[in-house]
Amino acid sequence: MRSTIALAAGLIALSAASALAVDGEREEAPDFYLGVGIEQDLENDETELSVSVAGSGRRRIAPDLGLYDDKLLVGVRYMLLGRRAELQRDIYGGPTLFWYDNDWGGGAIVGTHLSREVILEASYRATPDWDGEVDLSVGYGFSWPWR
Repeated sequence: MRSTIALAAGLIALSAASALAVDGEREEAPDFYLGVGIEQDLENDETELSVSVAGSGRRRIAPDLGLYDDKLLVGVRYMLLGRRAELQRDIYGGPTLFWYDNDWGGGAIVGTHLSREVILEASYRATPDWDGEVDLSVGYGFSWPWR
């Protein structure tokens, strides 16, 4: 029940935040984002803070990497709704396919821009043998100083 509430809260936050998204600006996106979030482990019914690093999201197909319970998650995501680097988009994201703990899994990521530098993202990942995790995070964008 708590996992359903966490997922619903994340979707509501993304919907409300899309109203604050940037207005069709043609600025260039930051090179990478550092984020903090709340992660709900659906398997163990635990909630904890998470830290994330994400690229600029200039490509439609992007890597999907994570570390859960000291095991590496490696996969690929397809940014069906748009890319993180497209600042004029209200919502971006798409499905993900990955290998984790000797099993294939899937999920989705959805995000929005609150400003040029600030993003809000929600994600869900699971496998047939792993109930998965839900994450809601806020990221701040940085550009390389030599650009």
